[in-house]
Amino acid sequence: MTGRRSPQSDSSDFVFPRCQAIPQLERASLRIDGREVVGYEFEPGKPRPCFVPVLGPSGKELTRIGHPHPVGHEHHRSVWFGHQFVDDVNFWGEVPNTDIQVRHKRVLWYEDGPDWAAFAAEIDWYADGKNRLSQLLIAAVEPSVRWQGCYALDLQSRFTSPDGRPVALGKTNFGFLGVRLAKTISEQFGGGRLTGSEGGIGEDAIFETRNRWVDYSGPVAPGVMEGIAYFDHPDNPRHPSHWHVRRDGWMSAAFSHPEAYGVAADHPLDLRYRLFIHGVADFESSFPDLDQPWQEFAETPPYEYIARDETGFPSIRRRPRA
Repeated sequence: MTGRRSPQSDSSDFVFPRCQAIPQLERASLRIDGREVVGYEFEPGKPRPCFVPVLGPSGKELTRIGHPHPVGHEHHRSVWFGHQFVDDVNFWGEVPNTDIQVRHKRVLWYEDGPDWAAFAAEIDWYADGKNRLSQLLIAAVEPSVRWQGCYALDLQSRFTSPDGRPVALGKTNFGFLGVRLAKTISEQFGGGRLTGSEGGIGEDAIFETRNRWVDYSGPVAPGVMEGIAYFDHPDNPRHPSHWHVRRDGWMSAAFSHPEAYGVAADHPLDLRYRLFIHGVADFESSFPDLDQPWQEFAETPPYEYIARDETGFPSIRRRPRA
């Protein structure tokens, strides 16, 4: 990727990267053209890390912390990872006076470049004095070439057993990746609309049905409509996913619905999701045709974290096409 130099390179070879992943105090900043579009918060002691803010093309926030009725929904942290039943431990809600946490352990590497920027992080799902599930997360932002002002937030995870024993992921609608939309984007409290890839519109038509993608779009300012399309990659087990969606401004791919799943030493779980951040002309015209950006995601090779490359440093790359 442009923006990196070998030890032998002259400074004149350097090209300033359009996309950057920048470390900050207890957070990371993902930027396009010098502007933060996504933040990753990982303050120690919090129940889980989360992605906030997530900004639309206009610079307005598309997500929020907490349900519009916040009591009992403290775990709704913009964009976050969780699961209701990991060996019967609830990592979805936030239980006070326990050690149950989705713990950000460390960032392994930040990668800048002309086309995308990313970081790789290790996350421990910790409860009862030990790590129950290990997660290697690669988070990347990529500006759209086809749709001006739009961009993708890719969230790619590998879940493994920390000690080789089987890890049971119980049947549930809750897990792994939750998205809480801004109040004004919701159908119930705002002027938004929920749509699915198979033609469904609204909660009743989409809830617990299979879709390649689900989109939530609505007003973010007077006269300005933007949204988040949530893509399920075809390489994911159980694709197309069932979906947990609500008219109050909530959507999540329900990986463990309708049945449980197991992770073991020789059976990791790889999941790829993309949040496609876009504008909306109006609800009567399709903007964009979300089947097209979903197909681009489907054809995009996964990222890989390399602990030591030819320069002697780590790197994040896209795997070559087979």
